[in-house]
Amino acid sequence: MVLRSLVIALFVVGPLSMAGASEPAVDELAIFTTFRQEFVPITPGKGRFPAEFEMGRTDGDPSERPPHKVAVDHAFAIARYEVPQNLWQAVMGANPSRWKGPRNSVEMLSYDEAMEFCHKVSERLRACTLIGPGQTVRLPSEAEWEYAARAGTSTRYSFGDDLVDLDAHAWHKGNAAGNDPPVGAKRPNAWNLYDVHGYLWEWCADAWHESYDGAPRDGAAWTAGGDVGRRVLRGGSWKDPPSKLTSSFRRAAPRELKDDAVGLRCVLADAPTR
Repeated sequence: MVLRSLVIALFVVGPLSMAGASEPAVDELAIFTTFRQEFVPITPGKGRFPAEFEMGRTDGDPSERPPHKVAVDHAFAIARYEVPQNLWQAVMGANPSRWKGPRNSVEMLSYDEAMEFCHKVSERLRACTLIGPGQTVRLPSEAEWEYAARAGTSTRYSFGDDLVDLDAHAWHKGNAAGNDPPVGAKRPNAWNLYDVHGYLWEWCADAWHESYDGAPRDGAAWTAGGDVGRRVLRGGSWKDPPSKLTSSFRRAAPRELKDDAVGLRCVLADAPTR
């Protein structure tokens, strides 16, 4: 009888790991598996992925200048969607979002909480053998974010310059009221990434710099100098006008900011940004 009870307990809870922590529940494993499967490989210089792109815009906000060539010198994968609430809940144990929905993008999280999530989800994915021991989930560098958002384009938006097409691709001030549908309700860009324009601002790894003078040209996060108390947000949100949803628009935010228009999108790579 004791043995039978032990077998039942192991079936329900899962075997203990070497560190003494239990394996994820079946529903959590499904969430982690889905997250892993939704990463889109980005391979600069191969196939439809150019190795070099122009970052910034001459006629954009002063912080977008000077436009400069960036040659992304490493492959990485980026999440098809912003982090959904069910994934955040499974990793962090609570859901801070104002607008609730299991597959809605998680919001109301600071930069440091976004970093903590990346660290914890990396550990969980390794424990489930969904990523290798040398792989890590992290925030994108600002250059990686723009490279992925542009999807090979040089226009203001990944779909072109015509604002007539914005509603089909983005939740913004003109068509959203906060309680938006789950991720993926709008059209993706050419690399099948959703909500790169609008829905939520997305944290990047870079410290804030007022311009691109001295910016790295290899796609790495720009963490030297600048204002480390503020970080870069990209993509615009459901609260913002079209001018803030372009592929190149950037915003500074205190790292402790929590807002129902701020979330994150993750990168999976073999090593952190330099």
